[in-house]
Amino acid sequence: EIMPSLVGSEMCIRDRGWQFCMLVTLLSCIPYYFILTEGSSDSSWTLLLMWIPALTAIILRLYHKEGLFKGISWNPVKDWKWLFIAAFIPLLIEISTLLLTLLFDAAELKEGFISFENGNISIKGVAMIFGADTQPWYVFIGNYLLSYFIGALLYSLMFAFGEEYGWRGYLQQKWAPKNNIKGFIAIGIIWGLWHLPAILQGHNYPEYPILGGFILMPLLCTLFSIVFGIAMNRKNVIWIAVIFHGALNISTDVSNTAFIESSVNRPINDFIWTLLWLLTAVIFWFKIKQKTIQTI
Repeated sequence: EIMPSLVGSEMCIRDRGWQFCMLVTLLSCIPYYFILTEGSSDSSWTLLLMWIPALTAIILRLYHKEGLFKGISWNPVKDWKWLFIAAFIPLLIEISTLLLTLLFDAAELKEGFISFENGNISIKGVAMIFGADTQPWYVFIGNYLLSYFIGALLYSLMFAFGEEYGWRGYLQQKWAPKNNIKGFIAIGIIWGLWHLPAILQGHNYPEYPILGGFILMPLLCTLFSIVFGIAMNRKNVIWIAVIFHGALNISTDVSNTAFIESSVNRPINDFIWTLLWLLTAVIFWFKIKQKTIQTI
């Protein structure tokens, strides 16, 4: 089933993808009311908000008697290599963004954030399993990557799963099960606009919430939709999309921890980050198209 054209209200209502969009919007009004009332996206209601897509998908699956697991593989071993790829692509993009931002003199590192001496490395403001005190570089790298991966897993299970079971695990199955680009774009735009109340409140883009809410967030979510969607569609393993999302959110702490906040040129920093995700989405898309041509 491919995403239907936007013709006729009856067609939209009958389409299960649009049913998901309407219901997730309606249910999201509840946590958003309390988030906006409290005046902060750091509200505990944000946790409920992130689970609204999953709740919506469960309701529709039960109503339509689809089964909670239809079209989804829960076995992470089925595509285990991509669990690591999904975890470390966001980190690679974030570190590349940090380095390029520094290269363009668009931010300053916090004094003493990271230090190198005689093959040893120490870092401040970062919690790691085996501590962040001075340690040999080879110990530091393993310690950092292991700590990051475990953090991404925990965040994915607690928060990201709630969104991905809905957006990828249900809506994508209706609109882009075979990597339909129009479906990915539609999912991305709607997913991005779903964040609109929080963005307008100052989340993610405090310097330009209007631009961020109506343009940048839908654009980014479209890129994420392509990347997460193609990765998951390989073998329909839901955990690939979940880890991608969790790692994405966790990795943004790299720059937040490293930079002096007042020194960051947000437009340049955001442009670099978005450009790298655009490049990633283009690579994913051309890879899947190339694979499709080879199988014809």
